Amino acid sequence: MKKQLIALFAFVAIPAAAFAQTADDVLTKHIAALGGQDKINAVKTAQYEQTMSVMGQELTAKTAVVVGKSSRSDLSIMGQQITNVVDGDKGWAVNPMMGGTTPKEMTPEEVKLSKANSQILGTQLAYLKQNKYPYELVGKEKRNEKDVFNIKVSQPEGTYNYYIDANTYQLLGSKALINAQGQQAEAVATYSDFKQVDGLTVPFTAEISSANLPAPVVAKMTKLTLNAPIDPAIFAMPK
Repeated sequence: MKKQLIALFAFVAIPAAAFAQTADDVLTKHIAALGGQDKINAVKTAQYEQTMSVMGQELTAKTAVVVGKSSRSDLSIMGQQITNVVDGDKGWAVNPMMGGTTPKEMTPEEVKLSKANSQILGTQLAYLKQNKYPYELVGKEKRNEKDVFNIKVSQPEGTYNYYIDANTYQLLGSKALINAQGQQAEAVATYSDFKQVDGLTVPFTAEISSANLPAPVVAKMTKLTLNAPIDPAIFAMPK
């Protein structure tokens, strides 16, 4: 009887252990599809240009990133420029569309929500273990008629679900439930048009929708440059 109980316990425990291993296996294959952890770690800076379409309006944007530390985006719209900057644990913004013509310092919560901009689009999951965020494999499901693995990640600002193609292991999309100003907001992203730049494969098109946006935004990357020098002065808040 004792041997039978031990065998039964082992039989029940195996699926749970295998499930946990599968989560790591999916992430390992995803990182390999990006180009490998060494290639990702070797990318220290990124600069890219985008065109954006929202409600029939065409916009352009330029972004500079020091991976894991700083980001600056300059969005041109209707002859105006909106600037958002995060540098370490501080940030600032200029938004003339909201009546602001001078730089305004971000709140700690705004900085926390904007920190993801200091990562290269499509590589978010490569930094999971480094950031020590808890994660789990929810399961395998259909998304836009494709088989995907659903990886759930708990981050300080909210809960994220990442959808990894079960065949290519590229990141096809994400859903974020973010806590901001005492309220929860959901944002959904879909990624496509994967291209390789200097050995790193990333999505060149992203469609983002949220209740906080008037309509879905389609962003297309037209140029990506990796590891080019970036002047730290561009992140400093003007006086």
